[in-house]
Amino acid sequence: MPSSSDLELRRQLEEPLNQACRNYPIPETGMLVTMLDVPYYPPFMEDAPHYHNCMEIGICVSGSGSVRLREKLYPFSAGSIIVAPRGVFHNQEYASEQMIYWRYLVLNDDYLLRHLPERYRHLITVFFDSIRESGLFLDSSPLSGTDGVIQLMFDLRRQGGAESSAELELCLLLLLQLIARHAESSTLTAVGEPVDAQQRQPIEAALAYVYEHYKEDIPISELARSCSMSESYFRKQFLKIMGQSPLEYVNAYRIHRSMNLLRTTNDSIQNIAVRSGFSSIAAFNRNFRQLAGVSPSQWRRTKKER
Repeated sequence: MPSSSDLELRRQLEEPLNQACRNYPIPETGMLVTMLDVPYYPPFMEDAPHYHNCMEIGICVSGSGSVRLREKLYPFSAGSIIVAPRGVFHNQEYASEQMIYWRYLVLNDDYLLRHLPERYRHLITVFFDSIRESGLFLDSSPLSGTDGVIQLMFDLRRQGGAESSAELELCLLLLLQLIARHAESSTLTAVGEPVDAQQRQPIEAALAYVYEHYKEDIPISELARSCSMSESYFRKQFLKIMGQSPLEYVNAYRIHRSMNLLRTTNDSIQNIAVRSGFSSIAAFNRNFRQLAGVSPSQWRRTKKER
């Protein structure tokens, strides 16, 4: 049963007052401040940029949309992880029409750093320093081990309550190790390589068009027209700003939307391919494997097993 403080924190997250600073009550001891399951139901309230007085780790369980870390915008879907250190502004944008479900781990990072076991100290300290100003976003590509650790933490909390604090702290240290090592070695690029909002402005209309029409055929000429550019100039600008061609962006966006359907529905692969905007199952399978490294059916099986 959630405590009264947990219920109040959940209320603030589900019904934010758009205050810039949303403080958590920080205990004097313990690495974990709280753990929250937070569903967001449509119609979604506007989530103004805000920050916290400690570190917050968010794990998207289902749904899709965009999340902003300072001036950088990232598309999220099931499996995405955001790490927001204290003082780093962040908020959700462009939420989908479906319920969005996040889990949050709130860290007493000062206490954690002071009480880190020696074997964890170097990696986690360097990791925290590297993200202190900008935060961290990891896309929904498989991040080995994290799903199981996060699920174990919430199971332990539900079953053991306050008595499970030692086990929870061990799980937290393992989770931070996994995230730090993945952030250190990952070469994957999320859909829409994050760029400053001002840099994105020339092609913002095209990004909005993809968001609205990804299920349909999207001619590059139509994207160029939405930005009042010739097609050749649009292609050059898009590649310069986003780091990928318009077609690569559209296909990657569709794949990320399909990942949400694979994880949260029992639709056939064929239906999900159509719902995600692909004209053939072959094109869907080819693009999915290029982005995720496995087939859609393998990816779904792995997620459901976890």
